[in-house]
Amino acid sequence: MLYLTADGGGTKLVTLLFDDQLRLISSGISGGTNTNFRPPDAVLADMQAAVDACVGDSHPVIENAVCVIVGPTDEFLSCVRRRAELKQVTPLGEGSLSLAAGAGVQYGVLALAGTGSDVFMIQPGYHDTIGGWGTVLGDEGGGYDLGVAALRAAIYAEDGRGEATALLPLIKEKWKLHELWEIVPIVYGSSDQRRLVASVSHLVERAAAMGDAVALSLYEKAAHELAHMTVTILDRHRGEYEGPIVVSGGVWKGSPLMFDAYRREVLGAYPHAEVVMPMFDPVVGGVVWQAFANGMKKEQFWDALRQNFGQYLYQKPPASV
Repeated sequence: MLYLTADGGGTKLVTLLFDDQLRLISSGISGGTNTNFRPPDAVLADMQAAVDACVGDSHPVIENAVCVIVGPTDEFLSCVRRRAELKQVTPLGEGSLSLAAGAGVQYGVLALAGTGSDVFMIQPGYHDTIGGWGTVLGDEGGGYDLGVAALRAAIYAEDGRGEATALLPLIKEKWKLHELWEIVPIVYGSSDQRRLVASVSHLVERAAAMGDAVALSLYEKAAHELAHMTVTILDRHRGEYEGPIVVSGGVWKGSPLMFDAYRREVLGAYPHAEVVMPMFDPVVGGVVWQAFANGMKKEQFWDALRQNFGQYLYQKPPASV
């Protein structure tokens, strides 16, 4: 039997086809699915491209699709049904998918720092969320927020309002700029401004690896924002919850300083919390949920997933000194 898992967010859509032995069959990847930030036509074209790459032309029978699509879920499922017979759909929230992928559990707290940011409390009988307000109203600590902060730091360094930073030459090199002012038409003329700005977070990663003080301070600020959200949601429920506190999303991969600072602040408020890095990228959470639905326990499949889905292991940054 075949199953599908899909994770579509602000930057990309990842689809995986796997069998009842939890073996990866094929995959597809394309651009983000959030129509708040991308033209609907582009989103639909990318959805079909990812499904085509994953499912192919054989029109297989897919028993269940476990999916998180931040955007038009029905349109995504239509793309699947053009390529396969789809018997059942299990929609999940971002937090549930990422928590399952991160720690192989259904309950806990999830601090997401992808293109945007949220903190999810997922418990028996209820879910709660802080964040997710989008680029204008929030998303503190996410990739877009980090990218904006990096661009502003470069501007401040350029005109003398801020301290010197490696971000300035890195941005000029990456975007092939003669003058920093040339970023204005690039940013405001982009058809996918959110993704473009969020991509600057990779330059923050490079600068932080060089020991750049400004870049490191940006990671510390991102960590504080996410820790503040986490502690707030724990306080909201009087610190009563079950499961680990798991981080997820690409921004956490940028520097070990970010996770260390986050963990330190959360433990300062809740010393007995279990705060961990994730095992897998979020899309593998659909495999975990399907394993649970098939009656399996974590100890029966967790080690096998490391081998079968090794390319989707969350790449942890080097341990800090």
